[in-house]
Amino acid sequence: MIKKLLVSIGLAPLLLGCAGNFAAANAAPAPLFDSVLDDIRRELPPGLELRLPASIPGEVDLYPFISEATNTKLVISLGITPDCDATQACIVGVIGTTNAEAALATWPPEGRDRTRVSVTDEIQGYHFLEGNGRSTVQFVMWQQDGMEYAVGTLADALTQGELLAIARSMAAEAPIRRYPIRGY
Repeated sequence: MIKKLLVSIGLAPLLLGCAGNFAAANAAPAPLFDSVLDDIRRELPPGLELRLPASIPGEVDLYPFISEATNTKLVISLGITPDCDATQACIVGVIGTTNAEAALATWPPEGRDRTRVSVTDEIQGYHFLEGNGRSTVQFVMWQQDGMEYAVGTLADALTQGELLAIARSMAAEAPIRRYPIRGY
């Protein structure tokens, strides 16, 4: 399912299996991502930035890992087991970014019930659905500072407002950038 989603939107959605309250953005991503921040900074393609949410609700332990890094996008998957990899059913979500210029051919995103949403006072994005039945996934996608971001969840796991709160948290966070390459 994750591979199909990545292909269908060109980015990675965040598929959370839990709901809850969302805190306002902190000065750093949620502690959940501490274990992969160095990897993200090393793997980010030149010129690409990633924003992570300040918090992710729920009581389930999640284990982030880089599942895809190309010259135009970076995908962080969230597994429910520490040894999860991109080929396993233990993946419950992903977060991703791509260069907005590279994504122009697919902007605005297509999907069922697509509506414009305000991610911030200055940033408009889209909420839409993909899939059918119990496999329906909802997304919020937006463009910010030359990047395109996506966050998503199974449609019955979170309300549109809760998903939008995660997107707003991401948009408020400082971007993560690639480590400078030294010695060249």
